[in-house]
Amino acid sequence: MDNEEISEIKCIDELMTAWKEAFPEGWHFNHDGVISKENWDSSGKRVLFVLKETNKAKQNVVTAINRAIDVKKSGWWRGKVLRRVGRWAYGIQNYDGVVPPLKDAKINEKNAIKNIAYINIRKTSGSTITNKKAFDAHASEFAPFVRRQVELIKPDVVVLCGTYNQVKRYIFPEIKKVSERIHVHEGVVFINAFHPAARKKSATLYHQVLENYHAYKNI
Repeated sequence: MDNEEISEIKCIDELMTAWKEAFPEGWHFNHDGVISKENWDSSGKRVLFVLKETNKAKQNVVTAINRAIDVKKSGWWRGKVLRRVGRWAYGIQNYDGVVPPLKDAKINEKNAIKNIAYINIRKTSGSTITNKKAFDAHASEFAPFVRRQVELIKPDVVVLCGTYNQVKRYIFPEIKKVSERIHVHEGVVFINAFHPAARKKSATLYHQVLENYHAYKNI
């Protein structure tokens, strides 16, 4: 399937099927995307998070995250990634000219997750540490699929979670920097953030994302 054919796909399910068929034989395909269509459709601010890969997990990411929201002891909550994504989501969704306090974001992180979209560039399992060379090659090869997925999801804000380099180089080279860590393309705001699992304090990462968003909104 060539780039033009991919760009003409009209629905997510069709895209996922074509993407899976384009994978090498024997590769597991991890579905991902909007966590709750009902919440997404009614959200005042649609926030998409773009990550790298699912480490060693082979699963439907949407199903796994929905289960994690309801299961108190889910492994998703023992790690940093989903908790921090939830906090960033809450902050962006509830930004009204003032950055919401981190303590409020922590309290509401699970509820905020219901309103987001969450995708990986690499739809198959990797390892605990991403092999940069292999990941970049994959991002380059499947960039038209990733781009179309973002276009069909139709976010207002895209948080690039350690994926800025690949998105800028292969997927959305048109994004234009307008302020510190903020890029824009066709009205969509792209935030260049650290990966949520970065070895930095949660408060540091939260305020980096939100303060840069705040600065952009006040240009």
